[in-house]
Amino acid sequence: MIKWIAKALQSMRHSGGGAFSMGTLARTRVDFKREVGSGIDSSVVTAPVQWIQRAVPEARLRVVRRRRGEREEVEGHALTQLLGRPNPHYGDIHLWGATVFSWCAAGNAYWVVARNRAGRPAELWYVPHWLMTPKWPQDGSAFISHYEYNPGGERIRLEPEEVVHFRAGVDPRNPRLGLSPLHGAIREIFGDLEASNFVAALLRNMGVPGVVISPEGGAQAAPEDVEAVKTWFREAFGGDRRGDPLVMGGATKVQPYGFSPQQMDLSVVRDVAEERVCACLGIPAAVVGFGAGLQQTKVGATMKELRREAWTGGVLPILRGLADEVERSLLPLYGRHEGLSVEHDLSAVAALDEDQEARARRWSTLVQGGIATVAEGRRGVGLDAQPADEVYLRPFSAIEVPAGQRQAPPAQENALRLDLGWAKTKHGDGHEGHAHERRTATAGQRAYVRALERMERPLASAMEARLQRFFAALGSEAGAAARALREEIAAELEAPELAATAGGETKSDAILVGRILEQLELPLHVTTFQRLYEEHYLQVGREVARAGRLIGLATDLPDPVARAIAAAGGRRAGLVDLSSQSRSALFDALAQGRAEGLGAEQLADRIVAHVEGGHWQSAETRSRVIARTETKYAQNTSTVARAQAAGVQRFLVFDGRLGPDRSDPEHIARDGIVVGADEAATMAAEEHPNGTLSFSPVIEEEGNDG
Repeated sequence: MIKWIAKALQSMRHSGGGAFSMGTLARTRVDFKREVGSGIDSSVVTAPVQWIQRAVPEARLRVVRRRRGEREEVEGHALTQLLGRPNPHYGDIHLWGATVFSWCAAGNAYWVVARNRAGRPAELWYVPHWLMTPKWPQDGSAFISHYEYNPGGERIRLEPEEVVHFRAGVDPRNPRLGLSPLHGAIREIFGDLEASNFVAALLRNMGVPGVVISPEGGAQAAPEDVEAVKTWFREAFGGDRRGDPLVMGGATKVQPYGFSPQQMDLSVVRDVAEERVCACLGIPAAVVGFGAGLQQTKVGATMKELRREAWTGGVLPILRGLADEVERSLLPLYGRHEGLSVEHDLSAVAALDEDQEARARRWSTLVQGGIATVAEGRRGVGLDAQPADEVYLRPFSAIEVPAGQRQAPPAQENALRLDLGWAKTKHGDGHEGHAHERRTATAGQRAYVRALERMERPLASAMEARLQRFFAALGSEAGAAARALREEIAAELEAPELAATAGGETKSDAILVGRILEQLELPLHVTTFQRLYEEHYLQVGREVARAGRLIGLATDLPDPVARAIAAAGGRRAGLVDLSSQSRSALFDALAQGRAEGLGAEQLADRIVAHVEGGHWQSAETRSRVIARTETKYAQNTSTVARAQAAGVQRFLVFDGRLGPDRSDPEHIARDGIVVGADEAATMAAEEHPNGTLSFSPVIEEEGNDG
């Protein structure tokens, strides 16, 4: 230990222990701490402390693992199981309640850890704070050498690892101890106790006689007459005879004597104690039920707001302190704990619901405004985020305008103008089909298709990025699965079996690939991949719906249409056979690794690259082709589905007009024709990657029969 620290510790010779924190109060010789004791007998202490004790179980302690910026609960961790049943005689609610009392009253709370034969914690026992004292050598060579447990006058030495010592901060007069939150309010607690005792003594028998009966004129009454009058007066005017008329046989003076209820009112004194104690604990007095704080509810503060304030200012700091000490003292006793931490789950705390709602609204605004990613928003409200959530949601209608420049005004849309014509066209298979109506696009239809074109690239880029992350994670886990089978791979590379399967791979290759795929848990990745598609299609559908205003359609996306679009995305995801592609990539990697003489570790790296890229040999190319194809198909599917929901059944074809490098004569031939919904869906499904096909709904003018 550093010498100057040891010297400083040597000067701190406080013995510790006691009900409240050590040290005498300033400007008084009265030992108020001794008078108050543990505080259990004081309602001004127990009322707010018991409120905290009742509140704490709403937050569940859990062990979490931090991975890639995410927090996930470690289900069934031995520490949480022990805390749920700390010993055979009481449960976690009782353990935490007692701990909270010692924390609030003394600033120090203690658990004794009983271990099993393996050295792991088996039981936890609460010890009252006045029975436990930290000890240290007088020379300050150790911060705490041991703890002294004093049950029934017996002194028992406990090593530091046998004790969990919860501290409410640090007492600057002795850093080995915490500082009681109530230490500064001991005078007020004592005053409340004295006021309570004073009123109770008066009320027991009014403290003094109720009336005084005395003879007038200086006459002296004999003792036996005094007792006779007292007995007669009690019988004649007590019980049910109260209020009967009084007639005395001689000159007698009868007058009341004592304190009226108003004279015994000590509420002002007691209000001060209630306010100070609650303030020290961070709990509004009105939440506890004290009258001292009820006036707050009359000036705009609702009880719900006060309960939230009690949690944020009183309960949460205590929970953080308790969880921190459990993580420091107990978590390392369970072996490897890197990346693990202990915290409280606040999702079931009713008083914080409003905060979570406000947080959800704030993150929703940030995400919908394109300021934060979907993943950031989910993490912001306490939800898990997937790689597919690392995207921004930005409307296609947002136009980038450099600072200092003015946006050009949009061109005025022309009124709907129909230029009817008829032409024959060919289907995508080259066969001549039936005659289609040909039309000249209106300004609105052209604007709609241009809007689709503008949104296509950013939407495809977003999906491409999500796909790259997905395939990278898939490849990484495949490499990890291969490394776990390093010995089998090494044996396979050195002496492969000669008998081959029908596909040309060796039987041992097939077995090894099957084991890698089994460890890869491919069905989980297939589910994630399908969700990625569904979310992308749904986002495209929303953007397409917003573009509907350009042709007179409502910009909302009805729930049935949204579900249909998401389902279409899910079906399209099934066209990408991840299982087959991953299997082929693994066989290719094994074959190339054997041909190049790679080792098991090098082959694992090769497996990562092959699984990422599939038959494209590149994750970037694979993601780009899929993203462009699916975004265009999602736009066309969403256009048809949204228009049909509005009663539109015909669509104008746009094709071959996006530049010479993206068109061919066949596409140009079908440009400008009008097709039905079913034919539009067929054309969209047959479109090849990097296609230029788009549709715009044909909305007939009122009275036009087409």
